[in-house]
Amino acid sequence: MEPERPREKVPIPGTDGWLRVTTTHDNVFYAQKKTKRSSWTIPDEIREQVVALERSLGIEPEEPSPAPVEDDVVDEAEREADEVEDEPPMKRSRHDQEEVASMEPAEAAPTNPALSFDEAKVQYMAMLTSLNGTPNEINPMAPWDRELPKFVREPAYLALPTLQDREDVFNEWCKYRLREKRAMAQSASTEDAFQQLLRKHVASTRTTFQAFHDAFQQDPRYVQFVQSSSRARAEHLFQTWLAELSETKRQRANEAEQAFLALLQDTLSPRDVLRNAGVALPLDKDTATRVWASAKKAPGLSSDARYEAAGGATRRFELFVQWLEGTGPAAAPAKRSAEERRAHALQQRAAQVRQAQSRQAHQARAAQSEAIAEQQVQAYEQHLVDTVRDPWLPWEHAPAPSHRLNDALDAATKRALFEEHMERLRSKRRDQLAKLFAKHAQDARGVPLLNRGAEDILPLVRADEAYQHSALPRFVGEDGGVHRVPTTVSLHAEFQAWDAWRQAQARDAFQHMLDENAFVDFWGRLRQAGDGARAPVALQEDEDDDATVSIYDMASQVDLDAMESVLRWLQAHLQRLRVPKRTVR
Repeated sequence: MEPERPREKVPIPGTDGWLRVTTTHDNVFYAQKKTKRSSWTIPDEIREQVVALERSLGIEPEEPSPAPVEDDVVDEAEREADEVEDEPPMKRSRHDQEEVASMEPAEAAPTNPALSFDEAKVQYMAMLTSLNGTPNEINPMAPWDRELPKFVREPAYLALPTLQDREDVFNEWCKYRLREKRAMAQSASTEDAFQQLLRKHVASTRTTFQAFHDAFQQDPRYVQFVQSSSRARAEHLFQTWLAELSETKRQRANEAEQAFLALLQDTLSPRDVLRNAGVALPLDKDTATRVWASAKKAPGLSSDARYEAAGGATRRFELFVQWLEGTGPAAAPAKRSAEERRAHALQQRAAQVRQAQSRQAHQARAAQSEAIAEQQVQAYEQHLVDTVRDPWLPWEHAPAPSHRLNDALDAATKRALFEEHMERLRSKRRDQLAKLFAKHAQDARGVPLLNRGAEDILPLVRADEAYQHSALPRFVGEDGGVHRVPTTVSLHAEFQAWDAWRQAQARDAFQHMLDENAFVDFWGRLRQAGDGARAPVALQEDEDDDATVSIYDMASQVDLDAMESVLRWLQAHLQRLRVPKRTVR
């Protein structure tokens, strides 16, 4: 019998370093690193934590009885626990993480076996998301084994069937969470910069958003915010800032008017003003104007800063009349109005924050849905690569995907991906055929022969082992197997298509060569010249002969026969050439 050794060590949440250790003989004991204690029975101080842990693992808590095992098993468990606990969490080996994460047995069943894998995955990820903002919020930068105690007791933890699935989905959720945090941080940063742009450059409530857009459409703060959000959102924030600016200006104007009324109260007396002017209330406009012209000459009135701050001359006159008649605005109501306006501005700002958070949450959900959809497409494409290898297989005969892909994609998307996969298979087969056609359409020196037709090449292709031992016979309908899918494609039709392509390529290459040949270009242009354009250029045939020949006449004699004559002469000249001499120095 093999010696008994620790097989599984599970940290007990809520305790001071206690481990639940299972041996290779399925005996269980409890060990603490700090005090070097170990016990085959549950210590009283951790009984509640052990019971909770075992229930979360699907184990009925009971007192384990001591087993006849050697003491060095406990010592070895303590030593191995010390080694594991002393390592930083981010540097633990994969084996150690699996041991720490093995708080759930492999045979544990999901809470609802009727759920599909995708539904269980959504429930599991929703459980992780629900912990945001709570003391057990998951840190997406932390490893699996460190965060596991935060949610191992949640009912949805058992939604997925295996421990490996739970860890994989946990890592996937961490990626979504990091992406969401980055999006929120970026959105908040760009919105703050846009708000600063508004506060710095929009100082008039009569400014329109179009004017603001025309002036700052190249500003990085405006461009980045519109790209990350939308122009409608930018216009909404612009209008909100105008409303806040209007409230601020009204508040400042009201405070300035209150200060002006306080100045009048400190400097003048309504009774003295009326007595000195020899008038009584009520006053008509002309009389009030004359009284104000005399009263504002009082010492220290017009020189006080509160005098100019109250607005224009018309508004100061109106306030003076109201003060004189005792109908001016009181300080207390104005103060209460300012407080109400500040509260209203705070409420608007809170509403903006909530709206921004809602928009960011929507963006995060959209990013998560997009990532999941992309993974589903990649998984289905891999399924096609693994299972569909016949380029003529009908869509109706395509093998169904596994349960993890069922209902993940709609039928139209699957059909489109299937057709793309089939087109790639057919293109691959045609490339293989083209290589075989090209191989047997050349001479022993490897020179392509354009005059070789199907009657010469196709028998060679069919006799080629590369053709016989490949899937090409099935592709062109020459495979007599029972699993062959009927097709209208034939080897002869594929050759005709390839031959038309290579003839066109050859003509293009030959034409390109002629276009680059200086000799052909020179004589061809001369030949195309008209009689009227012939220049008096002549070539003297002999020094003693006055007869001359026009160069245009010479060009008109250049025809196909002449070109063949030149090529034959060139061939003969090349055959007469000798091997170059070797020089020795």
